[in-house]
Amino acid sequence: MLPPISLIAPLLQRWQALPASLRLWLVRLGPYLLLLAGRLLLDGQLSPGRLLFGLLLFWLLALPLARWAAASASLAIEFLLILASSIKEAQTGEPLLARDLLEVSQGVALSSYIAPSMYVAAFLLLAALCFGLAYRPPRSRRHWLRALLLAAPLPLLLGIQVAWNDAAAKILRSSLQTGGIRYHDYNYLLNVRENGLLTHLFQTAEVISAPRAGPHDFYVRQAEPLLDPTLPDVVMILCEGCFTTFDARFPTAMRQLEPLGFQPFYLLSPVYGGGTAEAEFEALTGLSSAVLPGIDYQGHAADFRPDARTLVRRFREAGYRTSGLHNFYANFWKRNQIYPRFGFDYTRFVEEMPWRTRSWPQDALLYDSALDAYRQSPKATRNFMFLITVRTHGAFTRSGGDYGRADYDFRLGEAMRDMTAFIGQLEKEAKQRQRPLAIAVFGDHKPSLTGAFERAGVLPSSLFRSRGPHNDDFHFVHRMTAEQWRARAETAAYVRLPDSTVTQELAQRLDGRPIFCLPAELSGLAPGSDDAFWHAVLARCRQPAASLTIPEPAGWRKVFPLPLYGERLY
Repeated sequence: MLPPISLIAPLLQRWQALPASLRLWLVRLGPYLLLLAGRLLLDGQLSPGRLLFGLLLFWLLALPLARWAAASASLAIEFLLILASSIKEAQTGEPLLARDLLEVSQGVALSSYIAPSMYVAAFLLLAALCFGLAYRPPRSRRHWLRALLLAAPLPLLLGIQVAWNDAAAKILRSSLQTGGIRYHDYNYLLNVRENGLLTHLFQTAEVISAPRAGPHDFYVRQAEPLLDPTLPDVVMILCEGCFTTFDARFPTAMRQLEPLGFQPFYLLSPVYGGGTAEAEFEALTGLSSAVLPGIDYQGHAADFRPDARTLVRRFREAGYRTSGLHNFYANFWKRNQIYPRFGFDYTRFVEEMPWRTRSWPQDALLYDSALDAYRQSPKATRNFMFLITVRTHGAFTRSGGDYGRADYDFRLGEAMRDMTAFIGQLEKEAKQRQRPLAIAVFGDHKPSLTGAFERAGVLPSSLFRSRGPHNDDFHFVHRMTAEQWRARAETAAYVRLPDSTVTQELAQRLDGRPIFCLPAELSGLAPGSDDAFWHAVLARCRQPAASLTIPEPAGWRKVFPLPLYGERLY
């Protein structure tokens, strides 16, 4: 085998034979030619947004690095972001957002989704950084000044807000609009396709200030609650990724609730495959999570006021002991900050549970803690409990060509075994206290079993622009019809009240409605001072189901005025 120098020497000789002026121009233009070639390899498109933000990222990295290394590093970063966005899109139907970069600590729940190609991209980035620092040439003051001015807006890609950056960012946003680079804030998939991921991250990085209370007409339309304020103990179980159909298409162990007297119905979730916090936000506040980007991801945790008006607060003011429990970390989506502000006076997370395994925690840990909390409460005290499970969290191990269905069924079987055992024990405790009991169980979203859903006919083939042998190969169309969105949004739910007839009527009213309709109905079980809000939500939920099938956020902003969020939560 010839030594490497024997291969490099002829190339060096040819290089030296070129005119000095040509070599100088090639050195100067080389990084840009590399960026252009890499741009075509990344996604094969040369749109203005892609070219502009590729250059901006390159100029930012050229501050500390040699230019060839800066070009390589910028391509490696974009490659890594595209891979992460592709994985998120395949699992949830949504691309990467700037706020995802601010919540890296939440990635502990996403480690099972990491693809081998991401390690390759990370290695290329690390190599480019090392070589770029080692071989960077001396820098003049003019270089530093020019590079700083050109790269000023780039910190926004990481959500960094600094005073010297604001003016450049405003100029860039104005220039983007003038240059015809439109921000499709109502459709993130379309925005990435049209503008490129880096442009999309910049556009979604703008910090949204907390909404303020103001005039609105939300309370004009009212509907009376149909549940009597019987003040039962109330337990809401948000079951992670729990799903079933009530026909032969996709039956699962979740249907074990039906022999126990639970009535089934479908709710419409704002998310698919992930994003539990968005469904949780709707279940606790009675507001749509699609109106103000960020609040459903607890991006404004510190902005919520200590006495935020929620369903939890209503029960607390009615004399209930309010408990929020989750068998995962307290800081996950900042629940340890959110829960006290939303009205929970007792919380417990997995740090206080005997978790000993390396897999997702068993739900029995959650239910044991919930029973302890119930038993510890004084017998004369009413209880409101909100529980979030985690055992059925994706991703799911693929076996043959089943898209992970067997793994999901196994874990869901475990989850339902623990849940039904808990319900039986809770019934005994409530009976000893002579307390009526109301229980609602609902999945936060469909699990990330896209291929299995398409095969079973749960999701129509028209919903995908691409498909393949793995769940990650399925990508949703950029624009969904109302029917397509409903098929993706449907998640399974069950409810049981002390009166079986009332239970059946409630399930019928909630069937096909968004998740925020569930807390609006349950608010009727206890008196409160915020009837106007909950009655107004009920008025929306009593509309025909078709009017609540809204694929894009712009439609929800017409249902829930922004000042309402400021009035209720901030």
